[in-house]
Amino acid sequence: MSSESELTEPSSDEYEIEPAQEDSKKRKPKPSSTYTIKNSLKQPTTASYPTDWLAKQMKSGDIKVDPEYQRNVVWSDAKQSKLIDSILRNFYVPPVLFCISEDSSGNQTRICIDGKQRLTSIRRFLDGLIPHKDGKLSLYFKQADGTKAVRLLPEPLRKQFRNKTLVCIEYRDLSPIHEREMFQRVQLGMALTTGEQLQSFDGPMAQFAHKMHSELFDNAHIETPMCLAIERGRGFQNLIQIIACIARLPEYTHATHIQQTKLLQCQGMSTEKIKEIQHKSERALRLLKTIATNSELCSVAFSLPPRVSRNSPVEFCFSVLLIAMRMDNPGTGPKQLAEAIGEMRAAMRAVHVDMRSNSAVSGSFWNYITGAHHETPQPGPSSQSTSATPSMKKLKINAPPTPQSPTRSNRPEPSKPLTDTKPRPKAMPRSESSAQFQSIFSTPNAGPSQAL
Repeated sequence: MSSESELTEPSSDEYEIEPAQEDSKKRKPKPSSTYTIKNSLKQPTTASYPTDWLAKQMKSGDIKVDPEYQRNVVWSDAKQSKLIDSILRNFYVPPVLFCISEDSSGNQTRICIDGKQRLTSIRRFLDGLIPHKDGKLSLYFKQADGTKAVRLLPEPLRKQFRNKTLVCIEYRDLSPIHEREMFQRVQLGMALTTGEQLQSFDGPMAQFAHKMHSELFDNAHIETPMCLAIERGRGFQNLIQIIACIARLPEYTHATHIQQTKLLQCQGMSTEKIKEIQHKSERALRLLKTIATNSELCSVAFSLPPRVSRNSPVEFCFSVLLIAMRMDNPGTGPKQLAEAIGEMRAAMRAVHVDMRSNSAVSGSFWNYITGAHHETPQPGPSSQSTSATPSMKKLKINAPPTPQSPTRSNRPEPSKPLTDTKPRPKAMPRSESSAQFQSIFSTPNAGPSQAL
């Protein structure tokens, strides 16, 4: 036997793995492409401006802090004073964001996209309208006209504040779409309300809504006689809700936030449809303005019941919808519409204690406008009224149970005499408006709504 093993040395070829046969059907990898950013903006520039220069530019109009999409001044005096304290003590203040546009003469205008609250606080401090607070001590930059004597900030500190600088980020030649998108992306501080978010949209419907908002609230100030809350975009949001409902007439569908957004973006709407909605909405809203600006008609349409301080958004919305549905009826003018609005509001408040924009309240309003309420029984409490959907055909209101005399079969056999054996009197309406509502709802062929 050989001393060497009979096992032969393994050949390196035996351990070589044969390359796998490539599938002829397998696709060859595509050459890798370099990813690029599309639709990017021009690189912004950074600058620092003294507070005194910023305030002067705001007064001259070279800095605009009130573009359509901007919200109102929402900072309280206390919060504005805290910003002044941060500037004086060199605490961090976020940059202000500008969009710079230039006219043919070379004049530049800066539009404030973010930082309106900060710029407004600086200007109000320099005008002597808010103080710098240090504990209980209040020091003003100057004494405002027509105000009582105040304690002033020492001159060295006033000079320091005038020379304090704010960092500003500046974009140039942004398109209106990019400008509004920038506003939506960079909001800092207090969160935007739904109405303020809707104000940032652009397009035919958004421009129309801004136009009507200016006509009704900025010029005519109908919120005062109508007792409406319009702060922080509420007035604009109510207008969008109304326009969205008018767009679906003669049917009623509650316009959700998504549907309001689609309306502002004009999704799926032709140019003819947009003009039709705008024309009908403008006619109805201007008739409302006629009623609201006439003291006699306004008292008929929008008088408030006791212990109620303002009209609700749902009353505002359905008052305009009633006008839109009936303004073309023969013999119907502002006086008849004002009377119909007042009667509708009285009838609804007799049924619904809580005037919120829910399916039950909306359904009651819509059925009143369309006349479906004539088929209903006498109303019961608001908590017992029900509605399947806002566009329901019947207004279902549970009537309060009426007392019944016990029969022999179900008369109780008390072990002792009952303390109250007198029959209960028939329930009476709780108020004059409730009595009016019961007469309307219980008389099939009569009612103020039929007169129109």
